[in-house]
Amino acid sequence: MKADLRSLLALLLLFTVGCVTPVTPEQIAGADYGTVPEASIYQKAIQDLVQQSLLEPFPARIRIIREPQKGYAYLSGRRKPPEFGYIVHVGITAKNFMGEYRREKPQQFFIKNDTLYLLNKSDRAEVVE
Repeated sequence: MKADLRSLLALLLLFTVGCVTPVTPEQIAGADYGTVPEASIYQKAIQDLVQQSLLEPFPARIRIIREPQKGYAYLSGRRKPPEFGYIVHVGITAKNFMGEYRREKPQQFFIKNDTLYLLNKSDRAEVVE
């Protein structure tokens, strides 16, 4: 019985360690989001990053779904504080191995000053506006 209780407590501790501390309204209000990204600069940076990551980058189609919005992302894992900046939602349509266009895939990018990050589906990022 004691072994079962210890196992349960160890399991609960493991789940608690992996949890993210929620961002407070005070953090959101006092955060440094960096400079507002210029459309021509961030769109070119996204195009370049997408072309580097695809097997058939030309002609990948990139559609801006939502312009940059203030937000935060956990870039260094969930145990470290989030970074504040701008989140851009795009849709990417690229060719597959057969040379045919596949369905548009949603993708998020995080921008802080002049740095662009491609967010994975497992990365936690939220818009604050």
